[in-house]
Amino acid sequence: MMTEKRAVEIQARSVDEAVRLALEQLGLPRERVHVEVLVDNVPYGGEALVRVTPLGSGEVPRGPVRRPDPQTEAIVKQVVRELLQAMGFSCTVLAVDNPSIIELGPDDPPTVFIDIHGPHAGMLIGKRGEHLAQFQYLVNVLVNRRLPSWTRVIIDVEGYRSRREESLIALAHRVARQVARTRQPVTLEPMPANERRVIHVALRDNPDVETRSSGEGEERRVTVYPRR
Repeated sequence: MMTEKRAVEIQARSVDEAVRLALEQLGLPRERVHVEVLVDNVPYGGEALVRVTPLGSGEVPRGPVRRPDPQTEAIVKQVVRELLQAMGFSCTVLAVDNPSIIELGPDDPPTVFIDIHGPHAGMLIGKRGEHLAQFQYLVNVLVNRRLPSWTRVIIDVEGYRSRREESLIALAHRVARQVARTRQPVTLEPMPANERRVIHVALRDNPDVETRSSGEGEERRVTVYPRR
């Protein structure tokens, strides 16, 4: 009996390279897999991490994952506080439960969610969250120099990510209704990987539409298509 291929996660210098390596490992063409971009830090000098799942693999949806141990959370909070202090910010730093609609599962790395509040904390966000993305990338680099195994850190400031996610979900459903009514695809503006993933997750169970990502680097975007 043939062994069923399971999802693989590949880290590389770009999303395209990671996908290519995953396809080589699975021995499958692009049209026979589903690609999720888990991390895209290429615009900030980092790497990309993708999960590639064979279509029809029968993998069960991922369930909730437990939070990292208190010691890891303490190290993460210490790194964040040190950076904020060096930048001249006096803020409250909290470790919180996953606030996103995107659930984590056994295949995800241990993940610490950090929420920052305080005077002028909004300056950390920047235009469309660019400063926040750079700050988060720096925190991940510094944290993982102090830990024995890889831990991912996701940072929110004054609820910015939660509000942005709510806005993206509303946009996804609004566009889905339009596509279902007109039977014409709609391409959204370029978004970072985490925001594109919100769109995909928000519409993955919609019976009328489907979503695909296309483009390169900062021009990568989601298109919503009518289901055939």
